Parts: sequence; structure tokens; C-alpha cells
Amino acid sequence: AADQEHELCLAAIEVLVTTMRAMLRALGLPGAEDESLEDSAGAKIRAMLNIDVVGPPRQSSKIEEKKESSSETDKSFDDISLPERIPTSVGEFEEIGSSEVAGQIVDAFERKRNEEQNFEIGAVKFTLSMKSGLNFFIENGFVTRDAREIALFFLANRDKLDKTQMGEALGREPDSAFVKDKGVDAEKGGPGFWVRILHHYVDNLDFTGILFDEAIRLFLAGFRLPGEAQKIDRIMEKFAEKFTTQNPEIFPSADTAFILAFSVIMLNTDLHNPSIKPEKKMTPDAFKNMNRGIGADNSDLPAEFLTGIFERIKVNPFSLKEDDAAREREAQKQQVFDPTVFFEGGTLFGATAEQRKRETFKKEKDELMNATETLMRRRPEKIVRAHLGNSTYLDSVAPSDVVRPMFDVTWGPLLGILSQILECSDDDRNVGVCLIGFVYAVRIASHSRMSLARDTFVSSLAKFTFLGSIKEMKKKNIDSVRTLLTIGIADGEYLGESWEPVLQCISQLSRLRLSASGLEADESFLNSPKPKKASTPSKAPDFDIFRTTTRADTAREAEESNGKAVLEAVQESLIDKVFASTVKLSATSLARFIEQLIAVSRSEIAGNSKSGITGIDSGRTTASSHGPDGPSIYSLQRLVEVADYNMNVRPRLVWAQVWEVLADFFAEIACHENAMVSVFAIDSLKQLSFKFLEKPELNEFNFQRLFLKPFLVVIEDKGSRTEVREMVLQCVSNIVMTKSHNLRSGWKVVFSILHNSAGDSNSKIESLGIGILQRLLDEHLHELCNMSGDESRGENKDKVLSSIERRNRNANVDDFVGLCRASLSFVGTEGATTSRPIGLSLRAFCHTAIYADLIASRRVLPPVSGAQSVDPASPGYTYEGLGEEESLEMVPWRPLLDGLAQWVRSCVTDGAGGVGCLLQRGSILALRAIFIRHGHLFSNAQLLAVLTQTLMPAIQAGAESDRTSLLNISSESPFVSSVDFLADPPPLPPPADSNLLRLFEASLDSSSKRNLGPAELMLEASFADLRHGGDGDLRRAYMLAKKEDAAVESDGLDEPFPNSWLATTAPSALGLLTDITSEIVVARDPEASKLIWPIVAKQYKTWCVGHAGDPQRNTTPWKPCEAAARVACREYHR
Repeated sequence: AADQEHELCLAAIEVLVTTMRAMLRALGLPGAEDESLEDSAGAKIRAMLNIDVVGPPRQSSKIEEKKESSSETDKSFDDISLPERIPTSVGEFEEIGSSEVAGQIVDAFERKRNEEQNFEIGAVKFTLSMKSGLNFFIENGFVTRDAREIALFFLANRDKLDKTQMGEALGREPDSAFVKDKGVDAEKGGPGFWVRILHHYVDNLDFTGILFDEAIRLFLAGFRLPGEAQKIDRIMEKFAEKFTTQNPEIFPSADTAFILAFSVIMLNTDLHNPSIKPEKKMTPDAFKNMNRGIGADNSDLPAEFLTGIFERIKVNPFSLKEDDAAREREAQKQQVFDPTVFFEGGTLFGATAEQRKRETFKKEKDELMNATETLMRRRPEKIVRAHLGNSTYLDSVAPSDVVRPMFDVTWGPLLGILSQILECSDDDRNVGVCLIGFVYAVRIASHSRMSLARDTFVSSLAKFTFLGSIKEMKKKNIDSVRTLLTIGIADGEYLGESWEPVLQCISQLSRLRLSASGLEADESFLNSPKPKKASTPSKAPDFDIFRTTTRADTAREAEESNGKAVLEAVQESLIDKVFASTVKLSATSLARFIEQLIAVSRSEIAGNSKSGITGIDSGRTTASSHGPDGPSIYSLQRLVEVADYNMNVRPRLVWAQVWEVLADFFAEIACHENAMVSVFAIDSLKQLSFKFLEKPELNEFNFQRLFLKPFLVVIEDKGSRTEVREMVLQCVSNIVMTKSHNLRSGWKVVFSILHNSAGDSNSKIESLGIGILQRLLDEHLHELCNMSGDESRGENKDKVLSSIERRNRNANVDDFVGLCRASLSFVGTEGATTSRPIGLSLRAFCHTAIYADLIASRRVLPPVSGAQSVDPASPGYTYEGLGEEESLEMVPWRPLLDGLAQWVRSCVTDGAGGVGCLLQRGSILALRAIFIRHGHLFSNAQLLAVLTQTLMPAIQAGAESDRTSLLNISSESPFVSSVDFLADPPPLPPPADSNLLRLFEASLDSSSKRNLGPAELMLEASFADLRHGGDGDLRRAYMLAKKEDAAVESDGLDEPFPNSWLATTAPSALGLLTDITSEIVVARDPEASKLIWPIVAKQYKTWCVGHAGDPQRNTTPWKPCEAAARVACREYHR
């Protein structure tokens, strides 16, 4: 009786599972042909009840027939023996007979006909096989194996050649080659051959003055877009760059054109796809919302512009039909670009999980009501026809239409039956059938968009795994684990929020496998070391024979047993396949997967990874602020793998949105309180960044800036750990040293990171930052300066620049200004209580001389537009009162000169070896080197602007900031000075090409292989003189550099007023004005002297008699001391 009851129970389950298999068949889903179900008991029941669940016979696949016929056709053409070709030119007719002329005419006609026949044969071969067809054209002289010629051949014959194969050719992988020979150039068939064809193809199209959607129409008229998204990405990326280059006034950057191009393609698909119901088609407002914030600085494109595109696409669709159903199905399998990314609001991560659940539930309810209403309306008609004697199969409802209402009614009881049997029975047959039922139920619910049923089945199956509990796992629990992983691999596209229990089970699997393998778990090295407790008197061991087993002992024993079972039964390759299969997910499904993986990773790091499986929150914190399980980074490691898998197979637009969420999470974890977790997050970012930067960035794009942003977020967070910020700088250093040749928009982030490192409270961080800058200037200066050759020497100054060259020029100047500000930030911090090492500050001053040499040699060119004198923090900041061209020329100069002038007037007191105000004196020496070596490049108006708006205000502010006791010193007689300790201004330096300076350069201990520029060499010599207490005569710098001691040495007594600006800096400051006047102004025409000398003389006079102040400029009256007056009189005399 027991056996009969068991067989009856098994038969009942088989019937239920077989019913679900019939539902799968009605829906056309995988599993309908699954013959793995042993239904011996069910077969008897079905035979008794005369149940037939076999569906209609399967139709033969037209696609397979077409493939077979195509292969046969290909073989037939391979057997064709082609006639030998006739020469391609006829030659000049000579004086020959009419019969010979007629023969030549016949030959020419025959040759032309043979060429046409050969082209037709080649076109057929090209349709069947792109590579063999192209080889045929090359062998028969239609084209050579040259990327540019093949691109022009495609353009000329785009109406004759197969457009699908042309699309495949243009979208091939970047490293694909046409020939296998090594060392072949990319233009001649080597690696990168197909990308070169794409670039030449697009470069020979003209989109100037064409509407954006019409440009896309023209572009896509020559080929069909391939089905793989990464190929579409490469093709449309090049189109966006070309269109933006030829139409610079339409879009601010190629990013905008790239995003809008995809939106237009999706709009065309949505409006003209017959399978989309009219009420669900996109509206103009939806199209505008989809493209919101894609303009410059997240602005919106004009509404009328987007409306015009919508209306034109609605009236005149693109002709982008696929060749056959096979290609369409294959594209759907491999397509990683999901139109719903745009149709749902332009973002992958727009709503929370709870919001999506409510929306999905409401949507399911409405669809179920509509389906039920439709069935009820049809029912009376069927009853009438049945009474009239008509066949009951007339106008019958399609099986797929009744599956969802039927399953919605039955899934609850079905879950109860399967769960009850799975929990109570250990019979292998019962368990096997129940697990198959779970797979079928999840698949039906997923494809029918029944999220509640799907989530319930997946969560129930996860609980039956016993992962995360203290129960001993049996064979059925192990089988449940494998079933859950199989669902993730086969049905991951439709799991949505149900990924969470799957990923939590994988997390627990990893922990058990580690334990069973004898390896230490993550918490063993992630937990912070606990303080040792005070020693207490030891007690004698208590051997209580009545001691009971605690819950902890039971849990430990169960975990050890479960770990061994899991290690033997669940292969690591099955777990790896779950994450590797994410490359097949659509964009929206990938977003849901990453969202759930991030949630699981957060719970792991918090030590609460079991809560989602057991349903009990284990969030009780311990002394280490983690849950009882301790922190784990398993899911964080898997997140890195998923990013690695998908980085190069996703379109840039989709990847940018995915990375935005990943970047926020990595930046959050990088600032975690646990040091080891933070270090791992930074290391993960480094690995992903290195892989991302292997691919160079095209012009007009800013993906690098987005990708490197997490590093900047971490370095800006002063609450992050010192070792984490140090790791960020080490990562940046490695990127600069190894990937600088591919950096484009990422330079701005690099300079911002270095700028932030200068203000760090830790001196080691500052030293790392200045070290990176120094290596960057010593070893990678040529990669920072894109202008070289004739243009860098100014020979093509009047060259008419294209729009993209103008935009790149402006962007390069903006990056250069960021570099200047990064170096100047290492000079010091105004108002800081402690000064940084003076050597670090002086090294930053030397950087400014390098930048001046770059501008003077035209390796950094001025912008071509956008000059402004209002906001110093905005691009294009320059001097007031200049003409347009002179204003643009001063854009790279002003941040440099203003930054140095800021330290001329600084109140920071810093000294060494008895020498004071080193920052102020160092900035004056830097300005002196720049003006003496490059001051002749400034026009009279530019020089006047620099003096009146930068240099003189800084010198005056420095003098008025002096509050030392020097102000009280006065002499009894003008002829007897009490301030004889005032130093003389430094003498003029030797010429830039002086042998003495070159000897000094050769004596410098530097690993740099580049030659020092004129201003840099002069400043290095000036600092060597300052360090050794020299008198400013740079002719003796070579001798000073030979001294072994590089510390500041004073040959005489310490300065009596080391903190006095007037005593230490004033002689050099006013001496700089005298040098500019005598060496630059006087050497020019008399107009220069008339314009500038009165301004300088007024400054001397102010230092002699003072000024009354200006309320409008918020300045107070100032009366100079004797020291200031004597310095001014001496400079006036000079």
C-alpha cells in the first residue's frame, strides 16, 4: 500500500510537471522538448485518462535549409574555372587595316563583358563569404590589398555588393587582420586592417550641412548594421566623430552625436516595427525625455530640433530590414544593446527595486484583466457555435494566450505541492521531478512577466538549499543548489530582482568551498585586529562529563559537513559560468544583475550575507562593526569579473551608464572603514582602468574622464584612509607611466587628482604627487604637448584650422591650465600652520619655468576662441583691455603668472638656514627667469596688462603686508643709513646659450633625458645660488653646484629680519621691474618707453612717498618705511 501511494504521488507530480512542459511548448520556450523527465508512473495515468500533451509537429527550419543551400552554392562556385583575364587597356590605334581595327573593337567588347562577368561572380562569392569574395576581387585586379582602396571600392559599388557583408566588414574587431603573416602593416592587411577600412570609408563621406537624421540615412544606405552591439558601437562612434567634425555648430561634442544617433535608430525601430502596438509607440515627448541632459554640461538639446527628427523619421523610415529570420534570431541572442534602455527614461538604474516591483505588479494585474476579459468575450460566441453544430476548433484561442491566466491561478497551489514534497521526501525520483517543476515554473513566470510568482519560486528554491543555515545538507539540497545555478545560466535574462537569492547562495557556496578546501576565509584577513584582553589568572580545566553541545558547536559541525558535500558535488566551473554568461544579457538585464550583485556585496562587507537566504536579519554587529559572519569581498571580486567581461562587448553608451553605478559603488567601498576592503576596491579600480585604457579614445569623446572619476572622488574625500589615498596616487603614477600615450580626456582627472594631493594633510601624499608631476614632465612631456613639427615652431601660424582642430586646441589649453594649477598647488597652502618642505616648493616653482618654455616655443598653442576676463576658474581666462588675438595669446600665460604673483604677496613665513621668506623670493626668481628669457614675446599692450594687473599689485601687496620691526628703523641722516643690511638686487644673468650655464646643466644630478629650457635653466641656477648663499651671479652657479651639501648655506651671518618681506624680497621684486624696463622696454621703440616707463616710475614714487588709499578699491593709506624708500631710490637710480 505504501508503494502504491508513493507511485500515485509520483504520478501526480509528473502530471503537474508535464502540464507545465505543455505550457512551455505553447509559449515556444526551451524545455518543451526535454525528455529527461522520467514519467513512467505518469504514462500509466495519461494512458488511462487518454491525455495527449504532444503539440503540433515541428515545422522544418527554413533558415537551416537556406544555410545548406548556401553552403552548396558556395561549393559550386569554388569549382568554377575562370577564364584567363584580358589586359585592361587597349592602347593607341596604329595605322592598321580595318579588319585589325574591328578585331580590336571585338577584343575590347569581349574584355568588358568578361570584367562584368568576373564582377558578378565576385559579388556572389562576396555574398557567400566576405573574405573569399574580397580575395577574388583582389586576385582579378578590381582592387588591391590596401585599406583605402577597398574602402573606396565599397563606396563605389555599394549598390552592387551585399550590404550585410559590407556591414560585417566595417564592424570587424579592431585587432582583426586580413592575412596571417606577421609584421604586415595595418593598411596592407595586418592587424587593424578592417578598422582602417572603416575609417577611410567614413572619411570619404561628406555630411557637411546635412540634417542629422539625413546624415544617418545617407550613412546607413551603403550597408546594413551588423547584429553585434560592439560592431554597431565602433561604426556609429566613427560616424559621430565625422559628423561633429564637419558640423561643429550642431553638437558640443561627439558624445552628444553618438548618443543621439543610437536614439534615432531606436526611434526608427519603435515607430516602424509592426509588432509594437500603436498605443505603445514612442511619442515626441517620450523621445525628448529619452534624450534629456545629453548636451553640454548636461543641458537639453533644443526641443524643436528633436521634434523635427521625430517627424521626419515618422514619415520616412530608414530601410534597415534583415536578410532572413535566422539573422534576426541570431541578432536577438547576441544583441547586448537593448532599446528599452532608452524607452524607459534613458537610464538603466532609474527606479528602486521596490518601485519596479509595484509597477510590475500593477502591469501584470492590468494585463491579466485584459486577457480574462478577452476570453470571456469570446466564450458566448463559442457556445452559440457549439449549439449550431460547428466545430469547437473554429476561432479557437491560441494556446499561448491561455497559459498566463492558467498559470496565474495555479502557481500558488503548485508551489505548495512542490515545496511540501521536496521538504518531506528524500526519494531521488520525487526530488528530481520537483526540481524540474521549479525550473519550468520559474521559466513560465519569467517569460510571462509574472514577477511575484518568479520571485516566490526562486526564493523558495534558495531556502531548500539550506545554504546559510545550520542544517545538514542532504543530496536533495545539493541538487537544489545545482538547479538554482542552472536557472541563473539559462533564464538569467528574465530573473530581474530574483537574482538576489541566487547570488546570495553563490556567496555562501564560496564560503563553504573555502572552508572545505582548508583555505582561510575572507574575514580572517579582513577583520580588524582586536585588542588583547588583560591576562587573568588561569583556571583549572573543567572536565564536566555532563557538558551539553552548544548551538555554536552544532553550527560548526554542520558547516564542516556541508562544506565537504558542496566541494565534491558543485564544480567551480558551474559558478563561473553564471558570471561569464552576463555577456549574453541585454542591457536592462545586465543592469538588474549588477544592481543585485552590488546589494549582495554590501551585505557581505557588512557581515550579513545570510539574511537574504534564511530570511532572518543577522545584522547584529560585533566590536568590529561587522555582522557575526565577518566581512567578505567575494561578490566584490565577482563584480570586477563581470565588469571585465562586459567592458569591451557593450556599446559605449550602455557601458557608460553601467559604469556610472559601478564607479559610485567602488568609490563608496574605497572609503570604507575597513582598510583591507578599501585597498581591494582601489586595486580593482586599477585593474579595470588599465584594461579600459588599452583602447585609445577618439577625438571629441570623454569616456576616460567618466572612467577615472572614482579615483578623484576618493582623493577628494579627506575622511578616507591615508594608505588608500596613497594607493590612488600609485595607480595614477602607473597609468601615467604606462598608458599616457592613450590618455585624452583623462588628463583632466589626472591633473585634478594631483592638485588635490597637494593639499593633503599627509606629507607622504604630497611627495608622491610632486614626484608624479616631475616624472610626467621628465619622461612624458611630448605626450602632453600634441603640437610639434612646423606648427610648433609657428611656421603655420596663419593656417586655417578645421572645426575639430579648433575645439581640440581649446581643450588642450584647458588641460594645460589644469597642469599649471596642479604644480602651483604644491608651492604651499595659504594660512597653513605648518609649512611643507622648502625643496618641494622650489621644485614646483621650477615646473612653472618649464611651462613658460613650452608656451614660448609654441609647443602649447593658445586657444582660438572663448577668451574672458571675468571668472578665473572658467576656461579662457585672460587680461582685460587687449585685442582679441592678444587676449587669446595670454590665456595660457595668465594662470601661470597669477599663480606666481599669489606667492609674491603671500604672508606665509618660511625659511631655512637663516634665510627667510623663501616662498616669496622663489616666486620672484621664477617670474624673473620667465620675463628675462621670454619677455620679448609680449607686445607692449600685453606687457602693460601683466604689470598693472598682476605683477605690480602683487609687489605692492607684499610690501604693505610687512608688519615686522623693520618698519620702525630710521636713520638720523639721509647720508648715514641704518639699513645697510639690505641686499642688492641680483645682477643680470648670462645669455641663455652661455657655456657656463650649460656646464651647470651638465652638473645637475637628474634622471631626465630632456634638455632644460632657457627659463628652467636660469631658475635652476638661481635656486642653486640661493641655496648656497650666493650673491645672485649665475656665472658662478656651476661652481656652486659642485658643492656636495645641497642644504641652504649662508656664507655670512643670518639675516637680521628673516621674516620681513621688505628686508628679504623687496630688492629682488623692484629689481625685477627695473630689469623689465631696461632689458625689454628700452630695447624696443620709443612708444614702449612712453607707455610703460611712467607706470614703473609711479611704483618707485609710491615706495618713496606712499599713497592715500582708494575707498573704491578698498585700499587703506600706506606710508613706506625707510627701507622701502631706499630700495626704490636705488632702483630708480639704476
